[in-house]
Amino acid sequence: MLLIEAGPDEPPGREHREIRDPFPTSVYNPRFSWRGLTAETGVASLSGAQRTSRPFLQGRGVGGSANINGMNVWRGQPGDYDEWADSGADGWGWENVLPYFRKLETDLDFSGPFNGTNGPMPMRRVPPEAWAPFSRTVAQAMARQGFRQIDDYNADFADGFASLPISSLPDRRITPATAYLTEAVRRRGNLKILADTVVQRIHMEGKRVTGVELCPADGPKILRASTVIVACGGVLSPALLLRSGVGPGAHLQSAGVPVVADLPGVGRNLQNHPSINVTSYLPLRSMQPLLQRAIAQNCLRYSSNMAGCAAHDMGLVVFNRTAWHPLGRRIGSVVLSVHKAYSIGSVSLASPDPAALPDIRFNTLHDPRDFDRMVSGLKLILDLLTDPDVKHVRNEAFLPDPRIVAKFGRRTAWNVFRTAFIASVLDIGPLRRALLGDALLDLEALRNDDQALADYVRHRTSLSHHVCGTCRMGRPDDPLAVTDQNGRVRGIVGLHVGDPSIFPSIPRGGMHIQAIMAAEKLADAIKADIQTQRRDGTSG
Repeated sequence: MLLIEAGPDEPPGREHREIRDPFPTSVYNPRFSWRGLTAETGVASLSGAQRTSRPFLQGRGVGGSANINGMNVWRGQPGDYDEWADSGADGWGWENVLPYFRKLETDLDFSGPFNGTNGPMPMRRVPPEAWAPFSRTVAQAMARQGFRQIDDYNADFADGFASLPISSLPDRRITPATAYLTEAVRRRGNLKILADTVVQRIHMEGKRVTGVELCPADGPKILRASTVIVACGGVLSPALLLRSGVGPGAHLQSAGVPVVADLPGVGRNLQNHPSINVTSYLPLRSMQPLLQRAIAQNCLRYSSNMAGCAAHDMGLVVFNRTAWHPLGRRIGSVVLSVHKAYSIGSVSLASPDPAALPDIRFNTLHDPRDFDRMVSGLKLILDLLTDPDVKHVRNEAFLPDPRIVAKFGRRTAWNVFRTAFIASVLDIGPLRRALLGDALLDLEALRNDDQALADYVRHRTSLSHHVCGTCRMGRPDDPLAVTDQNGRVRGIVGLHVGDPSIFPSIPRGGMHIQAIMAAEKLADAIKADIQTQRRDGTSG
C-alpha cells in the first residue's frame, strides 16, 4: 500500500509543536494548509461585486485537517444517517454507523451503549466544574433561556447544552495520523508513505484504473496501480476526479479535459455549515486557565422550529479564548452554526492546468431558511451576551479585523510580546474604548434593529470547514450519485472515494469524527471486496 500525501508527514512523537498542541495554533501555519486555496464564501444574496473569493483553509499533511482543527466531536443526529440510507446509501443508517463510531474511540468519561472503550482516538470533555468563567456564565444564561444541561452530547440527542466532546488529550493533539499510523504500523513491510507529493491526475485505460500521475520535486512520474482510493476531502477529491476526466461531461469538455466517465454529480451538492460570531474583550477574572488547551469547553444544540427545517438544526459554541497568544486569552466569543444547512454549492475546474486549484462556490445562505435561521440565532447570541450575569464577566463587544487576527496568528516571539502589550493597554477601560473605536458593537441596539441584524448576517457570516457531498453515494438509478455505498466510483473499476465528499447530505455536527467513522466503515468494505476477489479469482 502506498499512501501519497501532498503535504508533510509528521510521525508520532516528532510532530511539529503546533500540531502537537491541542489548541489549534497550527491553523495559521501555512505549512499545514493548502496555500492559495480560495472560495466564494460571501452571502449569496449579495451582488457579485461584493461576493469576492476569500482564503479557505483545508488541511495539508498526513492527518489532513485534523492537524489544524479544533478536534470537536459532534456525531450529529441519528436521523442524519437514516436520511443517508433512505436516499440510497444502503447500510449507512444510524444502526450501521454507530458500531464504527464506537470502534474508533476510547471515551475517557462515559462507557454506555453509545461510547467506545478500546479505539485509537481518545474522547474527553472539560467537566462543567472546570469551565472557565465566561463559558460557565454563558451556560448559566442558556439555562435561564430554558435549555437543559446534557451529560453526554453524543448519547443524548435532545436540545440542550453540554461539555463539548473533543478528541485530544489535555496535553497533546491526537490526529488520525497519530492514532492510526503508529510507529508499529509504519514498520510494516506493505506500507510506504510518500509525503510532499501532489497527485495531478488518476490514469485510466478505458474504464479501469491503471495508476496515478505524480508531481514530485524531481519532475512528473506515473505510478502503476489497479486500485486508487481518493481521500482528499470534500473540495479536493472532486477536483482530482475532474482533472482525471471523471465528472460532468459538458464541464470537462469546456475545460479541455478528455471525458473518461460522464458523472454529472462530481463537484455538485457542495455543503457546509455557515457560522457567525459575536466577540467580547474579557476582564482578567474571566480568563481560561493557561493549561486548559481546549479551544472551546461547552456547546448548545437547539431547534429553530422554522417551517421546513429539521429539529436540532442549530448549534452554539462558547469560546473562552480565541487565539494562542496573550491577547487571544482575553477575547471570548459565542459562535453560531446552522447545523442543517440547505444551501448547495459546487466545485469545478478553474483551468485545464492540473496544478491549478479548483473554483469553489458555496452559495452561502442562498436558501432563505438558512438566512432566516442565522438572523434568529444571532438574536439568541445577543440575548445570552446581554444577560445581566454575562455582562459581569465580559467587557465591550467588538468586531475583530480579520487582517489583524491573521497577522497575530503566527506563533513567534514578536507576536507574544506585542499581543501581551496590547492586552495590557486594553485593560485600561478608556483606552480600550478609544482604541476599538468604530469596531465597538452595541449589543442592545443591534438586538432591537431588524435591519442591522440582517446586515450583520449578510456581512459577517463565514463558513465552517465541514465540507461534504461532492461525490455523494446513491443508488444506480440516481443520475447525480457518484459512488455506491462502498465508495466505488460509478463505471470505473478500481476507483474509490473515502472521505466526507461521499456523504449525501450534511450531518448536524462537525465533519472530523464522521470522516474517521466513514474511513473505518469503507476500509471494512474494501477488505471484504479483496477477500471476495481472492476467493473468486477475479480482480478490480
